[in-house]
Amino acid sequence: MTVPRIAPLEGDRISPAGLALPEFPAPAKFFLTPRWRVRVWVDCHGIHCGDHATLVKTHEWISAPTAEAAVEAVRAYGYTDAVRYEVTLVEEAPCPAP
Repeated sequence: MTVPRIAPLEGDRISPAGLALPEFPAPAKFFLTPRWRVRVWVDCHGIHCGDHATLVKTHEWISAPTAEAAVEAVRAYGYTDAVRYEVTLVEEAPCPAP
């Protein structure tokens, strides 16, 4: 008699040798390079939108060594020169004490 296999979504691992993600927050730092959040803003100076900035897009978890490199990575998406960038370093959550 053949025992049917359990589908991966029902708890069976696809590969027992595969790497498992750590528990979050991780006991050690998970990412090796800094991660950045880059917000793309466009300044509105018109009748319909007043004098304020409008958020175009937020890019999360950009891997780059510096803030300038993170902006260059986002700039590759083809934004015009009319936008400005706001960069924030994203810190991992510290591991709780046991």
